[in-house]
Amino acid sequence: MKTAYSLTIVIITLIVVGGIIYQNYETTPLVNIHGINLVVNEPTNSKLEIEGNVLLPSSTFTIKSSSFFEYKLNITNYNTVTEYVKSVTTNTPGFQIPTTYLSESLPLSISPGESKILDVTVATPTGSYSGPVNIIVNVTTS
Repeated sequence: MKTAYSLTIVIITLIVVGGIIYQNYETTPLVNIHGINLVVNEPTNSKLEIEGNVLLPSSTFTIKSSSFFEYKLNITNYNTVTEYVKSVTTNTPGFQIPTTYLSESLPLSISPGESKILDVTVATPTGSYSGPVNIIVNVTTS
């Protein structure tokens, strides 16, 4: 009788815990990203070419809120002077790009003729979102 009672308690506990896990899994808000806009603010004498790529099959995807996605910046300096990536930010509400989420410290210097890759980790908002994400790169030549 004790064994049946203990087994019943274990089964009920597993069902409750499983239900909680399932409910949290199913009710986590989703973030629907419909494109990434790369905005490069640079001086008129800049000859820096920056190309961005999300590390997924396309720039339209859905992930859970409070998670992350990776974005890769391919940066090439065609200028005759060193150029600097001063900051990488976003102005899309709820999204964040802390400097600790970058693969290189800023300012990132790129010498004439040099190419570098900057990996950016983007944190998604805590709630639902649907739309594009802006990634803003600020460049200077001094």
